[in-house]
Amino acid sequence: MRQSDELNPVWKALSDPTRRAILDLLKVRPHTTGELSAAFEHLSRFAVMKHLAVLEGAELVVVRPQGRERWNQLNVVPLQQIYERWLRPYEARWASSLLHLKQFIEEPKGENMMVDQAKAPVMLRRIQVEQEVTISAAPERVFAALTSQVSAWWGAPYLLTSAPQAIILEPTVGGRLYEVSGEGEGALWATVTAIQKNQRLELTGPIGMSGALHSVVSFTLEPKGEATVVKLTHHAVGELGEDTEANYGAGWQDLVGVRLKAFVETGERQGLQKS
Repeated sequence: MRQSDELNPVWKALSDPTRRAILDLLKVRPHTTGELSAAFEHLSRFAVMKHLAVLEGAELVVVRPQGRERWNQLNVVPLQQIYERWLRPYEARWASSLLHLKQFIEEPKGENMMVDQAKAPVMLRRIQVEQEVTISAAPERVFAALTSQVSAWWGAPYLLTSAPQAIILEPTVGGRLYEVSGEGEGALWATVTAIQKNQRLELTGPIGMSGALHSVVSFTLEPKGEATVVKLTHHAVGELGEDTEANYGAGWQDLVGVRLKAFVETGERQGLQKS
């Protein structure tokens, strides 16, 4: 099959204004099917689900079931394929022409107008980290440590500033996960995009990735007897290195599987605040 034929479902999906509006919402953050249905009051839930099915078939939307909910996330890879197929070949040509025109107007006559048109291609990569950790404590205790005691278990080498004093999470939708390093100084890790007390926490933001276009981390807490199973997922798309997934997988295993677990179960602090 030719590349243009492979992209036909994407063009079809993008041809409908409602589907484009759905993608605009998902560009901001993932939504449940119920949230998307509520956003289009003039459409029935069945009609919205039909649009989502077309977007999923074109691989523009990735669906992640969580309990009774279906979370819909934007997948930018097909859009990148369209960009590479239809726009990139002409990008350098137009940029070169405009640059030559600028140089022709601004530079004195007779000067060399050599232009280096070599450009490294932008390669998008998608990562997906999924882990489960069992912590010997009730969900309430784990959730408290996860949201209000972050500095007790989060520390070096997972830091963004040179002299951090604390890592703070504001446990409300729109709240920040951020690093404080002085008077008004610090760094933003992510924003809270979903939270259910003692059950779920979702963060959307770069999470320390300089090349991430879209990055979502989700913690789901499920009781198991007297313990809690913490299910972690981290999905990201962007100009990411080949070792990004392995590095973040190891990092989350250390932060959640070792440090958070030890803090909740034994009180051992391995973060910024040792005492």
